[in-house]
Amino acid sequence: MNTTPSGDAMTVRFHRDADAGRLKREKIRRPRAWRIHPGDVAKFAGRGEHCHIRRCPEQAVIVTWRWWRSAEFGRVLLAEHFVCETHGQDFARRHKIAIVRALAP
Repeated sequence: MNTTPSGDAMTVRFHRDADAGRLKREKIRRPRAWRIHPGDVAKFAGRGEHCHIRRCPEQAVIVTWRWWRSAEFGRVLLAEHFVCETHGQDFARRHKIAIVRALAP
């Protein structure tokens, strides 16, 4: 009896490795952060929304975007968070980026 992998097992492994290689080569965008327009901040506060970081009760005033490679999904994913001033500044400092001012809606 032949116990070496062949056929479908080889094909699955080849495709998985090829997908992993493609994912490693895929370009990841730099993180971004910008201030929420004051009118939108008031709307969010009226709905009772607050900072997305754990149990922070502060009002969200900054939006952060961060991209990363996901081996599980085989593509680049985006995380968007609405955060308070403190957590937004921490994010910008950690990623060495500037927080862009709010744009008119």
